[in-house]
Amino acid sequence: MAGLPSVSVVPCDGCAAALACFDALTASFSNCVCSCRDGGVGDACLPFDVPSARAGGGGGDSPGCVSDVTLTESVTVGGGRATACFDSVVFSGPITVAVELRSMDAFADALNVTLRHCVLAGGAQLRIGGLSESTARLMPHALVNMTNVTSVEGTIVLHGAMPPNSSVLLANSTLRATVGGSQYVPTTRGHARSRYGPALVLDGVRLLSTRFVMTRSTVVCGGGSCAAILLERGLCANLSSVFYMDNCVVNAQTHVMYALASDLRVSGGSVFSIENSSWVASSINIYKGACEFGDVAVDGGSVLQIVSSTFRLGFAMLMANTLTVADGSWLVHRNNEFRTAYVVYVAKENGVAFRDQSVWSIIDNKFNYGLYLSTIAYMTSNWSPPSDSRPIIYGMCNEIRGSPVTDYGVDLNIGAPVMLLDCGACTVDAVCFAARTSSISGCECVCAAGGYGGTCLPAAVPDGLGPLPLPDAKETEVRCVHGGRISSVDYTDPGVHGLCLVNVTFTAAIVLDLWSFNASQHTLNITLLQCVLVGLSIKGSGACVHVNVAFSMLDSGELEFEGDFGVSSQILVAGSTLLLTSSHAIQFQRFSLGANSSLLLLDNLIEGEIYAVRLFFVVVDGSGVIVKGNTLRGVEEEFPLESAVFFESAILKNDGYIDVENNTMSAVSGIYFYGDIIVSSAGLLRVADCTFDGITLFFEPALVRLDSLVALEGGAQLRVEGNKVSAALVMGMPKSFYKMRLLGSGTAVVLAHNRLVDDSCPFAKMALSNMIVTSPARLVVGCSLQGDEEVSYDGVFPEEVEVFSCGTCNDDAACYIPGTESVDRGSCSCSCKDGWHGASCIPFEVPDTVVPPVAERAVDGDTGCVVDQTLSSLTLNMWKTHHCYVGVTFSGVGAALNFLLNRMPLHLPINITLTGCTFRGGAVLQFVGGAEASKSSGVLIRVSQTVMRSSVVVFALALPQHSDIAVTEVDAVQSSAVQLLESVNNMWSVMMLSDVVLSASSLLVSNVKARASGYGAFSLYSTGTLTLVRGSSLYARYCSFDNYTHLLHVNILSVSVHSVFALLNNTMSSGTSFLYQKQIFSVSDHSVLRVVGNSGSVSNAICAYNFWIIQ
Repeated sequence: MAGLPSVSVVPCDGCAAALACFDALTASFSNCVCSCRDGGVGDACLPFDVPSARAGGGGGDSPGCVSDVTLTESVTVGGGRATACFDSVVFSGPITVAVELRSMDAFADALNVTLRHCVLAGGAQLRIGGLSESTARLMPHALVNMTNVTSVEGTIVLHGAMPPNSSVLLANSTLRATVGGSQYVPTTRGHARSRYGPALVLDGVRLLSTRFVMTRSTVVCGGGSCAAILLERGLCANLSSVFYMDNCVVNAQTHVMYALASDLRVSGGSVFSIENSSWVASSINIYKGACEFGDVAVDGGSVLQIVSSTFRLGFAMLMANTLTVADGSWLVHRNNEFRTAYVVYVAKENGVAFRDQSVWSIIDNKFNYGLYLSTIAYMTSNWSPPSDSRPIIYGMCNEIRGSPVTDYGVDLNIGAPVMLLDCGACTVDAVCFAARTSSISGCECVCAAGGYGGTCLPAAVPDGLGPLPLPDAKETEVRCVHGGRISSVDYTDPGVHGLCLVNVTFTAAIVLDLWSFNASQHTLNITLLQCVLVGLSIKGSGACVHVNVAFSMLDSGELEFEGDFGVSSQILVAGSTLLLTSSHAIQFQRFSLGANSSLLLLDNLIEGEIYAVRLFFVVVDGSGVIVKGNTLRGVEEEFPLESAVFFESAILKNDGYIDVENNTMSAVSGIYFYGDIIVSSAGLLRVADCTFDGITLFFEPALVRLDSLVALEGGAQLRVEGNKVSAALVMGMPKSFYKMRLLGSGTAVVLAHNRLVDDSCPFAKMALSNMIVTSPARLVVGCSLQGDEEVSYDGVFPEEVEVFSCGTCNDDAACYIPGTESVDRGSCSCSCKDGWHGASCIPFEVPDTVVPPVAERAVDGDTGCVVDQTLSSLTLNMWKTHHCYVGVTFSGVGAALNFLLNRMPLHLPINITLTGCTFRGGAVLQFVGGAEASKSSGVLIRVSQTVMRSSVVVFALALPQHSDIAVTEVDAVQSSAVQLLESVNNMWSVMMLSDVVLSASSLLVSNVKARASGYGAFSLYSTGTLTLVRGSSLYARYCSFDNYTHLLHVNILSVSVHSVFALLNNTMSSGTSFLYQKQIFSVSDHSVLRVVGNSGSVSNAICAYNFWIIQ
């Protein structure tokens, strides 16, 4: 026993649990018998059933599988056996199951490793291999078959050399991992701290006359540095080996395949093939390739081919330091669709070399812009062949952005001569692997000895390739996910044409890249209904898409749309509340709509810090944008919006339109145009029926402000009509170097029927040189009022202006002439042509006001209680009527109990009861309402007999009408402040009220006993405005507070319409005041404020730092 630090010696006839039982799954040990826990199997409580030993020498039958169990402990498999088999096994948790080929039966006919219908989850790793190249040559061939494997945050690792003539198959499987969820740690020196979230790892893999096949599988990875397939210590295919990725879909945020300080070598008559597959990598970072290696070498008469696949990528499909094709080898790109900046990007100068009659065939490919830039779609980066390189390159039947490639240097950036072949003019060298081809018939290769497949490859094409049968149509339908909390969204399975989320709370920002939906010829449907978002970015791919974001809330991050949305697309954002402290709430960036498409922003509350809606470089071509019925304002009163809607460069053409209608806006500028605005080909820009309150900040406020070059031509129109404006100009273009040019028949600017509520600002301010009107274009102005009088336009507009007065009918002002059949001047009404709409015959139909949908899901009516548990985390189902907790301990910040009242079935009575519970260590009990007090059938909240230790009860926003709330019998010790969102803490308070509105509701705080250890603590703390209205009441009575500065600290208090606010019979050991008022205090409309019967050593009963309104 030398070398062992400690040994327990047991007699041969003795019993010891450590010897007889697997301790982790053993419940007890008695009379030499192990009693197993759940998951323990057999006499020794092993984590899986041990198959019976093989009867005989090597080469016997398969001895059976470990089946239908869950593994939760790490284990090593091998042990002299010839077979390792797992069937319907779940590998769960951060465990490692190692299949060591070197410890398996070296005398068997073959080594069999099989996984069928298995699941890897929670960071589990399955490691297969462990052979050096010299050892591998001495072992029997290995048959590794992995079929129907599902991996969620698991990793399959193949490492080391495979014995000659082996086979590795991964088929019909789905592997998903993220940088944050995967537990894989790179083993390459110096990279242990890196995280790539791989689903599959090839670590030092050497293929020796071996077949490696991935087929009919989906691999997905997420996270900023993710690599779906990670390579370490190089990948080598040698001695007529094959590496095939066939009929696979790979979606990766950054890399599909990333070689960590590693090279790729294909040699000795081997084949590396990517075929019939789809890759999507959404990263737009420069110098990031979907497939990234150190050096790539194809030699010894080998083939690297990319065939019949689609690539939707960012910077590059393949990146390498060098690319060498030698010894009569073949590089093939055939029948692919590449959407990327570079197909091959070689970093080293003169790093591309073709030697020894090696050939590059570029045949039947389509090249287009990818996600990185819309100006680059090249085959290669800049290169020129070294002096000893004689590249033979064939180009045949390729397209660049829909046009034939005629000059491979100019069109595809290839820095060497290319032999251009006509479509169908096939030669042996161009379409076949010439060394194994005897002849060609048309474009069909006739193989010589040792040639395989349709192009006479040097290694045998594996069996079993090809797609699965087409899925049933029902399997590709968009199904909705209802409820829950999620931090990320996986890409959908191939063929599924959309995503639907209802009543889901997101805990992290989400990016939906529509390139990732592999559902060609279908309209994509993206629906988010009644969701809570913390940032959402949707990136168009040029496909037709219907996006519906309705009745949702976003209070951090931003809502962003970017890219191209194809013909007949529709984007709807409706009935949502977007409350942002960032510069803008909604952004449309480098955004274009295809013909017959629409963008609708309807009936939303949108708040931003600088802009509510920002549109940057927007192209509207034969499509339309409607912004209607929204409230657009600054997120805080002291930080008003610079502009409600901000256009920074926009192009409208071919009957495209932007309509801003019936919105309520408060900002310095309502609609702010900056940069070049070009409206042509009967485009329409319209601002109508809006209510605008101007705010003076950096410059004079205006409903429409033009700091731009505006060009209207070809029948285009700008119409500003029917708006109500306070403390602002209707239109401002004060800088003389900006111009508005009107050119062409039917082109017009119409300013009509607007109303200035006050006389603080003139109607418009424009330098006379600003507007250039070239007949027959028209500038029409008239019937705008300031107060009750018609405004004067003298000195504002150039002499070409056409002015009309109220009481007269002007055709251009009354009607949109392109859509008007006739004008009745007696009634000044328009008769519209077919297909034109509204009183003025505009080219689109303005949608009606959005009506919230009726809840579709069945309400959970469970009235049971959670009893006597300790919870450190939990998820609530909001769509139920009863929530009950008795004797439950909520421990830590992860145990936040967050009731989102407006997401409950308020059409039914709601009952929330917590009795005898304990909140400790920062656990928060929070009740959140909405922007307005929702109608309800009654919300009853009871919190009683509660112990609080450094925790807090929070009420936020407008609570539903008819809420009846009581917080009673609380014992609180606040030894530390609780950190809430946005760097706000509770100031050691027991209860915090954040912009609370009580409408026909009551809140009682009674018999609370609290002690604080912090300086300047507030017992009850109200931030923002506390509003009591319509017979509401707030009572705090019979409470006792020790070491608090104020009993109630309130910022703004408003008590109105028969409401009552009362502090009664409370005691404080010491402090400054019972009631501390920081700003405005208002009591009105038969309401009552009572501060009666309170006692303690305080400086003031009421400490008021601003004015009171009592009326």
